[in-house]
Amino acid sequence: MSSETNNETATPQPAQRRGGRRGTDTRRRIEEAAARLFTRDGYGATTMQAVATEAGVHVQTIYLAYGTKAALLAACAARLVAGEEDPETHPSQRRWAREVTAAPDAGSKLSRYVSQISDVSPRVTPLLDVLRATAPAEPDVAAFLTHINSARREGSLQLLGYGAAPGTWRPELTPDQIADIVFAIASPDTIRALVDGCGWSRDATEALIVRVLEQELLPDREASGPR
Repeated sequence: MSSETNNETATPQPAQRRGGRRGTDTRRRIEEAAARLFTRDGYGATTMQAVATEAGVHVQTIYLAYGTKAALLAACAARLVAGEEDPETHPSQRRWAREVTAAPDAGSKLSRYVSQISDVSPRVTPLLDVLRATAPAEPDVAAFLTHINSARREGSLQLLGYGAAPGTWRPELTPDQIADIVFAIASPDTIRALVDGCGWSRDATEALIVRVLEQELLPDREASGPR
């Protein structure tokens, strides 16, 4: 997922941002509780009161911080994507994104990017499975799934399509084509299919995805195998 872009989380009210460590811990509890309940019970069956009970807070705290259940869904998904990093940090400023940008060559950039998708995949795919089943009957969920896919593609566009130096990729590829290829091949669903469905190790899965991306993206002289 990142699934990561400028709008990956609902913007909290300024008063919540000024809450300090206690407010940050409360938001974490709420968002982690919401993720558990959305995954276990589904979006439609999960009420704001249920999330409040699970998180050990008053329901009004949730309404003041997020406003709507759809905003809470976006925030808890952003929490899953961010992992140990602050979900309110702009995606381009997170450690992994800076490492992709700073990587010295194309292969290193691809390896770090794929590693990040592999990190995120087991955190987000259980929730995404439930949301996909719910989407036909829940317009908010359908819109969220569209958003999260767009966000993940936007991340590959900015970091790899526009973020690499001229000459890094095959000259006939546009930034949008690069983003499309990375989005389709380096996906949480691909990683889960190989790791959970086929029994591959994470290392072998990442290595395969990187090789495929190198074959599709790198100039012929740099590709690691035959096209």
